[in-house]
Amino acid sequence: MRRVIALLVTVLLAGILLVGCAPSTAGSAESSTPGVPPSFAAQGSRSIAAVCTAEAPNFLLLVSDEANDILDFSELWVTISGVGFVMTEDDEVVRETFDEPVDVNLVGLTGEAAVAVWAGYVPEGDYTKVFLYVDEVWALPADAESEEDAFEIKLPSNKLQLVMPVAVEGEEPTEFVFDLTVHKAGNSGKYILKPQLTESGQGAEYQIQEQAQEQTRTGKPEWAGKPHESGKPAGAGKSDVAGTGAAMGPDDDAGSPEDAGKPADGGKREEKGKPDWANTQGGKNKDTSSEDD
Repeated sequence: MRRVIALLVTVLLAGILLVGCAPSTAGSAESSTPGVPPSFAAQGSRSIAAVCTAEAPNFLLLVSDEANDILDFSELWVTISGVGFVMTEDDEVVRETFDEPVDVNLVGLTGEAAVAVWAGYVPEGDYTKVFLYVDEVWALPADAESEEDAFEIKLPSNKLQLVMPVAVEGEEPTEFVFDLTVHKAGNSGKYILKPQLTESGQGAEYQIQEQAQEQTRTGKPEWAGKPHESGKPAGAGKSDVAGTGAAMGPDDDAGSPEDAGKPADGGKREEKGKPDWANTQGGKNKDTSSEDD
């Protein structure tokens, strides 16, 4: 049985329940929290979502984190812009793009801790794949001296994929945990973010992590996505005058000066390849023919 936090957390969560969802009119008396569709309100805090795209959602997407190398970071922000599903029969992709990307800090989401990223409507049916569309991933190392040490973790594509069955059917909302994990790639110093199949899926146990959910609602910090030099040293790719307002031009000897690679006379003699006496009448000595007479 899924473990969830207590139902009575209305004061703390009132401002973050289903942001963007219109209040439900049908059966609203059954809901103790305005703006929460009854089907989700009946499940208490499971209804928390950073984005809602349906007045009566039937699918709740949560994000969690498998530990691995997460302790290498004080913050690890993943910007998610949408979710997609692939139907079993025809490989048709059902995609939901968020009006605004959702920023999730994976630090603190290990074990069963999770945040609710999206609540929306998914056509009933059987699905074989679930995608997360990821815009960017920014990390701040645990031993960072300042925000200038932040760096970007690149993804091979703009999406992460889980291949596993998902059934959306009936009146009970479908809850799906998309578990992510970050690990170091050998001794390269680089990190890889990928889905964790064994901790993901429909019916996976979770607990809403309240602090992380609040961070997800308020968004990532200013440094995430705006590093000072994106991991480059201060002088990388710049001349000494870069950023000073001074005009940038070639050095005194830059490019191809007129005498580059040439002797002082420009590489030519007045009579190239010929001795001084060449072209005078009579051969070597102009008076040779007269001396023979």
